[in-house]
Amino acid sequence: MKRRFCVLTVLLILAQLLTVITRTFAGGQTLYGEAITTARLEIWKALSNGASAATVAIMDDNAIVYSEGFGMRSREESIGVDTNTQFNIGSISKVFTALGVLLLCDDGLVELDKPVTTYLPEFMMKDPRYNEITVRMLLNHSSGIAGTYMKTGFGTEKNRSYVSETLAELAKGNLKHNPGDVSVYCNDGFTLAEAIIERVSGMSFADFLEIRVFAKTGMANSSCYFSGGNRNIAHQYDSATGRVLPAEYVNILGSGGIASTAEDLCRFSQTMWANPLLKSSTLEEFMIPQYGPMTVPGGIPFYRFGLGWDSVELEEFIGQGIKVMAKSGGTIQFNSQLYVAPGEKLAVALLFAGPADPAAICTKIMQVLMESKGVLKKDEPQIKPTPQVAVIPQELLRYEGYYGNYQGIIRVEFDTTANMMKYSKYNYGAFGPAAQFPYMEDRFFHVDGSQKLNFEEAANGTKFIIAHVHNSTGKAVFAQEIPPGNSTLSRSLFENRVWLPRNLTSYEFVPFMTISGILQELPGYIHLDNVPYALVGEYTGAMALSHARDLVEPVIIKRDQKQWLEAGGYLFSDASEIVPFDPSEEIFIGTNGYNEWRLVKTDDVLNTKIPIGGRLLVFSQMGELAYDSLTNGEKVVFVEEGSYVGFIGEPGISFIPAHRP
Repeated sequence: MKRRFCVLTVLLILAQLLTVITRTFAGGQTLYGEAITTARLEIWKALSNGASAATVAIMDDNAIVYSEGFGMRSREESIGVDTNTQFNIGSISKVFTALGVLLLCDDGLVELDKPVTTYLPEFMMKDPRYNEITVRMLLNHSSGIAGTYMKTGFGTEKNRSYVSETLAELAKGNLKHNPGDVSVYCNDGFTLAEAIIERVSGMSFADFLEIRVFAKTGMANSSCYFSGGNRNIAHQYDSATGRVLPAEYVNILGSGGIASTAEDLCRFSQTMWANPLLKSSTLEEFMIPQYGPMTVPGGIPFYRFGLGWDSVELEEFIGQGIKVMAKSGGTIQFNSQLYVAPGEKLAVALLFAGPADPAAICTKIMQVLMESKGVLKKDEPQIKPTPQVAVIPQELLRYEGYYGNYQGIIRVEFDTTANMMKYSKYNYGAFGPAAQFPYMEDRFFHVDGSQKLNFEEAANGTKFIIAHVHNSTGKAVFAQEIPPGNSTLSRSLFENRVWLPRNLTSYEFVPFMTISGILQELPGYIHLDNVPYALVGEYTGAMALSHARDLVEPVIIKRDQKQWLEAGGYLFSDASEIVPFDPSEEIFIGTNGYNEWRLVKTDDVLNTKIPIGGRLLVFSQMGELAYDSLTNGEKVVFVEEGSYVGFIGEPGISFIPAHRP
């Protein structure tokens, strides 16, 4: 049934090809034909693999030479995507936020190297180093701020208080490194930049962009959030059921909340050659690499951060002598990519609703496009000798140990008999089976045909696992050594605890429970969902990884004679205190608005009526989301023994469970 659905999707795509404008050589050969064919083929593949809709555009000099929509924006009404259909562009929004700050620099109202507190005096943190954070550090990800305030960031409603809530959360936190040292992707920095734009300009962020950017670049289909009253927006459909998901509102405006089209993004790209909005010196700032000196020890980062850009010199093209600037975007429902080659006056933009890899597709389109124009020579297949396995040098053995990143804890061991690195990940109580990577004569451990690893030590003695792409000069920190912790502190408050959220709203897209525990191998540490935190007191965990993104600082507090966990703006209660589910119980949301939870003692089938403004969640024992009425709709739900059922809504809402044992 799923395969049939995918085939039908492709047929719909094929049936709705839009008019394409092309330029031709004198001999009649289509200049853009190969790039267009590449785009269509790759997009159709993505739509047959779960994406719901897409749009693509190519700009050459001052003209949109190709633009097309794919899929259905409304399957219920049989309405296809066109070139004016809005998609959320996610983190491509950061480029516009950075541009907004630079416009204020040109106005003489902001200086990049002035402290953030100059323009936003209410910004403060528990860590006194926050006073050293400059505006530039926000835009090149080097501030040291933990990462992303996720609460209500993505949902089905607007949260106009998101910025103030972020500021309140930052006020309780610390930095993970000295400001300016390391560039680690950080969404909260752009929320602060959004606040600076509003404070200095005296306008809302949305109005500022509309007046100063969108209107001046012809971006008629761009806005913060989806344009009010606009029905021509893309939707994600569940690939398994075909059900349309609720429209997504991204409240992280400065970091990811703009909606646009592929054509509009290409029109924006002209600001780097034909329609500059910035003074020449400021435009140069916008287009050059800017990142902290310790981003990778002793080398060039694979992603050469700029102000707002993921890379101002994309690795795939810099070796061919071409400057390509790139920014990706990803939200809960959308994936996007913008490539700009300012020297060649070329731009490619690609937007998807649903899962896809737009960066890989954009790379292919841009490569073929520049080959067709004669900017690049066609890649000739090269047969390279396969490197042989080599003996692991003795000096590498000191890199055995425990490493961490924002995804978890890694144990590294070396097998000197087989000349292999053994790599295993921690998963709630134990390290899983180790992958093995051979040490090769090129002095790298080879993961696969595209990626290889080695080890480096920074001047301060910190050890890193460094990731490389084959035939690349850039590199990235894959994981960082976990330093020794304070082994004298008791970790019992965090040991083997399941924590259930109590302040979720009925509209946010990212519900989750969390699990904490201790690692015998790492005295002085606890983990929260397998990410390591150093104890700085029996109640408090601290960030230990300067090079990891999206960390939190877990704190256990006592309230109402019970223990609660605070982390990242969320409030959790201990699942061991949750009462069993009683099918005859009417469940009320109290005056504090806290979510109510029940433990399912035996397999059951729920048919609970969801009240207006309410929401029902079901989590497995290990924290996997089994059901969410917000995205799955109201239906009969099977719940296994040991599951946790959550009831969410405004104070005074009640739920009346109905069930079939």
